[in-house]
Parts: sequence; structure tokens; C-alpha cells
Amino acid sequence: MNLHHYAASAGFALLAISTAMASSVTIYGRIDTGVVYNNYGGDTHKPSTVSMESGLNTASRIGIRGIEEINSDISVQFRLENRFASDTGALKGGSKGDKIFEGCSYLGLTSKSLGEVSMGRISGIVSGSGAYDLEFFMDSFGGGTYGTGLTPVKSSRIDNMITYRSPTFAGFQTTLQYSMKTDGNEEGNENTSAVNRFYAGGIRYNLNKLNLVAAYEETDWGRNTTAKASTSKKVATLGGSYRFDPVTIYLQGQYFNGVNKLDGFSEAKNIKGFGIYGGTQFWFGLSSWQSMVYYRNYKVDTINGINHHRASLIGVATKYLYRPSKSIDMYIGAGFSHWDGQNSKTKKFTKDHNINVFTGITKYF
Repeated sequence: MNLHHYAASAGFALLAISTAMASSVTIYGRIDTGVVYNNYGGDTHKPSTVSMESGLNTASRIGIRGIEEINSDISVQFRLENRFASDTGALKGGSKGDKIFEGCSYLGLTSKSLGEVSMGRISGIVSGSGAYDLEFFMDSFGGGTYGTGLTPVKSSRIDNMITYRSPTFAGFQTTLQYSMKTDGNEEGNENTSAVNRFYAGGIRYNLNKLNLVAAYEETDWGRNTTAKASTSKKVATLGGSYRFDPVTIYLQGQYFNGVNKLDGFSEAKNIKGFGIYGGTQFWFGLSSWQSMVYYRNYKVDTINGINHHRASLIGVATKYLYRPSKSIDMYIGAGFSHWDGQNSKTKKFTKDHNINVFTGITKYF
């Protein structure tokens, strides 16, 4: 009798789980593969290349997300997302290759009246990625595209993050973030000065076809961190977009300080300056044509003791997305960028440029 009892209990449990999964859990993802031609020029001599790449349009990924309603106001949700290279099958598992859900991994509690709180590995609000991203409203590519420097100064996906997003009041919505330790592989205890900690706050205002964004992100470098700037990393962003059918206009400005690498500078004591970015997205039914111009001007304190070295970047990118259905992108694009840098071995300053042309397909599921 006990055996039958346990078997029946297990059967009911499995039935309950399968019912819950069918109603509240979704497996989703996208596969992106294309071919890109790169032509390099300038002081850093590189041969032209033709290669197959994953993520020319969007990063390939597979994920699981779910939501469970507790009552009419409160629900619990989760997301687990893994990114991979579709051209090789390789997992993109963090700096040491040991993160299965490198894309994001978090659990959250949502109240329709009070807002949403999530904890785990979460993208920053100016990262161009994730559920809390605000770059989507300021950049026609949603936070940059393929090519050196063809992106704003951004954060990334961050470990040990707490995020709060408020409900929308009179068109305004606030997002706050704090990470106790930005990388789980860092040496040192969470929430101490030994490790990198991250703070962010952003406000989005929406009125019909208008979106306005103000955001601030800061990283306090930990004393155990080797690759860090001489001051905490601060990035302030103002921007927005407006849709004049059939075109959406994007504009964004940034101030940054405490950056340790940017464009052709792979390591620096400090990078301080500003960026201005603008673009358009024309709509043709489901299909669209996206373009952006990127300009940065900044001063670099180098690792070999040269301070206030002037540097800049200018770039332009364009991409046409043909969508024969809601789940397929067929794209062709191109970009050009010209940037200053420093050779990490010789310490000589460099000026380089790149022209790229790419095409490929994205399948969403």
C-alpha cells in the first residue's frame, strides 16, 4: 500500500509540475549566423579578413523564463539565459568559461502596485541587453552594432545584482541597481572595498511616441582589482527617441570618467570625456533600415605616465533588416570607424580605421 501511495503521490506531483510548466514556463532563444568582411588600416597593421561569425545582428542564446501569480497583485518570475556561438557551438560562459547562464540568471518578485525587485546576474541599465535596459530607447541598434567603437560607453551583465523597477506613474518609471560584487570570480567578500561594486539609477519618461531617458552608472573599483582606473568609473547618459511614422529618431549624449579601456586603449589609468550619438530607424512594415553615427572625444592618462593625452573616435553604421515573418531577420549591413589607441607592447600611440560589410540570418524561437 505504501508503494502505491508513494507512486500516486509522485504522479500527482509530476502532473502538477507539468501543468505549471505548460502555463507559466517558456523556452525561448535566437540563433544568429552571418559572414563578415573586415578591411583594416592605420598604424596597427592587420590583413583583411572574411569570416563566419555569430552575433552580427544579435547574440545567439537559449533561455528559460517563467512567472507564477500568487494573487491578483503579486507574482514571482525567473529567467535563466545562456549565450553561445552559433558558428562553433562554443558556450560563452564568462571570463573563466565557468558560467552556464552567462546571459542572465535571476529571480524576481513583482507587485503591480509597488514595482519589481530582482536578484542575481542582471544587465546594467545602460548595457544594451536584458529586461531592464534603457539603451533600447536611445540607440537604433539597441546599444551598438558590429565594429570597433560602434557603441556607446556601456555596462554589461553583472553578478550579485539587486534591481528595483517602479510602476509607471504619469509616464515616469524609475530603475535602481546595486551589485555587491560585479564578478563572482573576484577575490574578496561581497559588499566590501576589496571587490568591484556597481550602482545605477535611471528614469524613463514615455508619452505616446516619445521616450526620454536619464541614467547614471558607477563602478567602485575594488582594491584587489588589477585592471582598474585611478578613480571610480562614472557614466552619465541623457537621450531618447521619437517616432515620426515611418521613422524613429534617436539621440544620446554621455559623460564618462574612470574608464579603464575604450576603443584602441585596451588598458589605461583613466579615460575621461564625452560622447554624442544619433541615428534613425525607418520602418517598412516589419522590416526596417537602421543607422547611427558615433562620436567620442576624451583625455587618457596612460599606463606609462602620459597624462591628458587627447583621443577621439568617429564611426557610422547602417543595417537593413528584412523580416519575412515575425521570427526571422535577414540582414545586410556595413560600418566604418576611425579611432585613436595605444599599442599595449610598444606603448606607442596609434590611429586606426576599419571598414566592415556583413550579412546573415537570425531565427527567433
